[in-house]
Amino acid sequence: MSARRLFRGGLLLVVLTAAMLPTRAGAGSYLFTTLDANANRIVHPSGYTGIGGILDVEVCIDAGAADAAMMEIPVQNAVKQINAMTAASPNLVLGAANNIPAGGVDFESLTLHELGHCTGLGHPNLGLVTGVTGADTDFTKTSVGPNGTYAFNAGVDTVIGSSDDQRGDDVNRHWFEKLVNNPFLEVTSPQASTYSRDLADLPAGHGFPANAGRDVGALLGVTDTEAVMQQGQFSDEDQRRLQADDVATYRMAMTGVDEIAGTADDYTINLVYGGIKADTSGCDIKIESQTTGFGVCSVNGLTLTGNHIRITSATFRYNSNLIWFFNQVPACSAGNDTLAFPAIVHNTTLSHEACVRIIYGPTYEIGAGGDVTATAPEILLDNDTTITGNLTVINAVP
Repeated sequence: MSARRLFRGGLLLVVLTAAMLPTRAGAGSYLFTTLDANANRIVHPSGYTGIGGILDVEVCIDAGAADAAMMEIPVQNAVKQINAMTAASPNLVLGAANNIPAGGVDFESLTLHELGHCTGLGHPNLGLVTGVTGADTDFTKTSVGPNGTYAFNAGVDTVIGSSDDQRGDDVNRHWFEKLVNNPFLEVTSPQASTYSRDLADLPAGHGFPANAGRDVGALLGVTDTEAVMQQGQFSDEDQRRLQADDVATYRMAMTGVDEIAGTADDYTINLVYGGIKADTSGCDIKIESQTTGFGVCSVNGLTLTGNHIRITSATFRYNSNLIWFFNQVPACSAGNDTLAFPAIVHNTTLSHEACVRIIYGPTYEIGAGGDVTATAPEILLDNDTTITGNLTVINAVP
């Protein structure tokens, strides 16, 4: 792994209130301005109005982007990961264990991070904010307190971003599970009653909310794992799956404006890949290339109610001059392990995909008008399966 840490995830947030206020985004777990007085800010994807249900968010690639065709599979894979909403550990695949050439920067990993921003998530760590450089960027996200400057003290364990950090009067911007404060554990039902950014809800003896940085994970016995939304990306590094803190942050937002799980305003994010388009004006998230910086998602937002904001537009731009690796291996949708098809006749065009296996039979029939594409590492045909039409088998590795 290269020792050079590349800073992804710069983000511009424009909050539309009575007057338009352009600012740089400071994020705990959600997008909001660093100097925003409302530290409990929660941001929702485009299209959410406070009414629950399936929230479709269309993601499109601008036909004028430098690598439009090469981006399709990495973007589709990132879309699948967010829709699956499943936490993985480990979720860092490094060096010879991944398919990224030495010195290459993984576009799919960047895309998963930036789509997180484009749908409302922020950085758990400080990242590159004014006056913060080097290792200090990995401290948990805060804004400055009354003294006007950040406090950095890694505590007795000397691990930056861990639970014994001492942060002076800094204002915490990072949500955590009450009385737990371990971002590597899945939060079963994040909502206002179980999820907090109030330091009074920390376990006894904890100095500050821990963030899901890889060094904190190693301290807690969780190796090669880091929140996708942590700002900073190494070359030759595959981080194509969400981590527990990413999933919890999404789920907290999906409890809606009442911040209570299981009520009528709850929603489920469903990203929809809209393809390569010459006109992306109707897309919720647009992907474009530029020739400066690294990666950025620029968003506009509108206050819904209280501390809740809805994104109204989002554009993800990446620097096409960098050495990107565009993964061309389609990913499976997590949770879709095995598909089994019993006695049924197909006379249409269908596509089946599973992460482990697809089982056809017994007495499964692809009729004369049937055209079935099966994608899985293992595909089993029962002896009584009848194929009159077409069956295309793709033994893809998940």
